[in-house]
Amino acid sequence: MEIKIGLLGLGTVGSGAFKIINSRKNLIKEKTGYEVNIKKILVKHLNKQRGINGIERILTVNIDDIIYDKEIKIVIEAIGGTSPTYEYIKKALYAGKHVITANKELIAKHGVELYSLAKEFKVQLKYEASVAGAIPIIHQIEKLNVTDNINYICGIVNGTTNYILTQMINKQCSFLEALKQAQILGYAESNPDNDIKGYDALYKLVILIRKVFGANIKVNSIYRRGIDEIKEEDIEYFKKLNYTVKLLAWAKNVNGNIYAGVEPVLINNDNVLSHINDVKNAVIVRGDNFGEYIFIGKGAGQLPTGDAIVSDLLNILFGFNINEEITKETKYVYNNNLTNTYYIRLKIKSKFSLKNLFTIFSDNGISFINQIYENNTFIAIFIADKSDIDSLKEVLENSKFINIESFYKVLMNENDGSKLEKVESSIVV
Repeated sequence: MEIKIGLLGLGTVGSGAFKIINSRKNLIKEKTGYEVNIKKILVKHLNKQRGINGIERILTVNIDDIIYDKEIKIVIEAIGGTSPTYEYIKKALYAGKHVITANKELIAKHGVELYSLAKEFKVQLKYEASVAGAIPIIHQIEKLNVTDNINYICGIVNGTTNYILTQMINKQCSFLEALKQAQILGYAESNPDNDIKGYDALYKLVILIRKVFGANIKVNSIYRRGIDEIKEEDIEYFKKLNYTVKLLAWAKNVNGNIYAGVEPVLINNDNVLSHINDVKNAVIVRGDNFGEYIFIGKGAGQLPTGDAIVSDLLNILFGFNINEEITKETKYVYNNNLTNTYYIRLKIKSKFSLKNLFTIFSDNGISFINQIYENNTFIAIFIADKSDIDSLKEVLENSKFINIESFYKVLMNENDGSKLEKVESSIVV
């Protein structure tokens, strides 16, 4: 039986999906019994040179050529953004077509509505490629949630920022130098804000929270902090304290409340996450029964993302589908409401004594795990709850003798993943 596909977009992601589908046609037919063919591809410009022989005959600039073609049963969206893709996907679902997308912003902002439409019209909406590239994290979560209760998820889900931080740490270069190199290599866009300010990771976290906890939390309600404020001076102190910094997206369920955030976090060098470098991604999942897993693999790029799209295609062909139930009752709680470990760097004026500084910390119920003092700079690692942090910051910010230079969270041992079972993304799913 032949299954015809409409592909929206032929950029990096779309080209990857096109190449993999065409190169694996025979194997797909052997495994599923279906012959898959891409019938139409939506592009912006028909006359653009694409280096693919004979592709011109299946190109179109009119979305209706795909939506109203009754032979096309599956639509793969690889355009990105929310406009006009939101309307395109709605039209495809209304037309009774299965949809596969790698669009994390679209799914984060409109996923609940689109999934409801898919359910109404008895088709599937798949988005494995929207979160972690080649890592089959959505599929794994779907399976694990059937047999267990997942209570915690945490990961490095943005390859661009991970590459930049790896360069800053290993090559001793500045943030701007590392960013420029990422742009030269094609990891970062000319306008890199989506990555470096944490939006990309935030979209992925919203999708993961929805999939793991069944909670619909709005994008703009979750705490977000990017990597653009990280200084070389702090990188060197992180090393002295045996820590590495990574942009983490994390969420945990505590008595029905969701705590979550996207932010740079210090990770002890004994932790497996500290060794996830360059554009690699890693996602930790913890459950009541299975313990902890970590999934590691390429997080971005033409072929890893294209591979995830084809994985969704296979799941549709195999008829694999798990109902996605979204609740609205789950409460989101600002991430700092939990007791956490923190890193702080202070600049102290010469007239102010260390004894007075220690008194400030002690009066706010804070004791140190580790500390460094040199050249009128004080660095400390300490544990505190939100009320202690609020009062400490207020005192320090009001002092004429102390400047808060930087402040970061440290991954606590409870969640550090240092004893996790490592599961590479090449596992059979």
